Amino acid sequence: MKKEIILSILIPTYNRVLFLETGVENLVNQIKSAGLQLTVEIVIGNDASKDDTSKYVDEITTQYDFVRGFNHPKNLGLSQNIEFLVKEAHGKYILISGDDDLLRAGAIAYYLQKINEEKPNFILVNTSNIVTTENGNCKFDVILENRLEISDNIFVENFEKDRYLLEPTHNWLYLTNFLTAVIFRKDLYESEMNRAKKYLRPENVWLWQAPVIIGIKKYGRLLVIANCFVLCRKSDNNWVNDVRGRFYVSLFDSTEISNLIKDYMPSEYKKYKKYYAFFVMKEFVIATEKGKNIRKSAWSAFVRNLDCFPENIQFLSMVIMPNFVANNLPKLKALRKIFKFS
Repeated sequence: MKKEIILSILIPTYNRVLFLETGVENLVNQIKSAGLQLTVEIVIGNDASKDDTSKYVDEITTQYDFVRGFNHPKNLGLSQNIEFLVKEAHGKYILISGDDDLLRAGAIAYYLQKINEEKPNFILVNTSNIVTTENGNCKFDVILENRLEISDNIFVENFEKDRYLLEPTHNWLYLTNFLTAVIFRKDLYESEMNRAKKYLRPENVWLWQAPVIIGIKKYGRLLVIANCFVLCRKSDNNWVNDVRGRFYVSLFDSTEISNLIKDYMPSEYKKYKKYYAFFVMKEFVIATEKGKNIRKSAWSAFVRNLDCFPENIQFLSMVIMPNFVANNLPKLKALRKIFKFS
């Protein structure tokens, strides 16, 4: 039978071969059990890992016709790796899977069913957060079930007219920066990438997210799946290796996404900025506790986000007295209002 790939599952990976093995096995078993070998493919992008990832990619791609892999000779960074994989994908729809995330049984078959029935342009899949104490996701605990807090699917034909349908969700827009929770039409995504790059630097770790946000606004037909098919591992992302610290990524990369949201989804901007403020403050506190001087970056956060009251007052507090704030965080009422989003 002739292959007609409907869904490409892309896995950008770096130095996490044990998680990768578990994740790929999870996907392979679902594809085989549902008989989807001719309609679903897995494409792995190994970003010059220093562990045994290259060896594993070579082995797994010889075992299954529906698994392809690329061992990059140099590290491209997350965003460029994803761009490469999207171009190489054969499917009409794309799912970018985190190398340490998992899908619950039946997820892929359900995705295909909904794609065939509803012809969405974009899909958001409800998630549950997991934590694991070992390096392979073989054992984990669910720490947050049903992130969106919904029980029924939601379909938004036109974002401007129908966005009220998304109000019952718990911060649906935040879900768009979870790799494994987003599925999109490849053609629409690629058509908006150049527009996205007017807002985001090529090395921005959230560059992949920007065409999704633009596309939902422009093209509509957004399906939100209530089933928590995605098990999202809560961990430090190993692709954040900027020597200036994670707060730099939280500050500058998140600011660019926030500016894009301000232009394309102003109704969601204020809520998203609160999440942004939380993550920046969290990294400022962590860096301060480690003895780093973050005053210059905190000042930059304050100046760049004067539209972020009252959240940006917290940035100013880290300019004036970072150690006091870090040491007395539980006692500060204003900061508690931000940290409730954790």
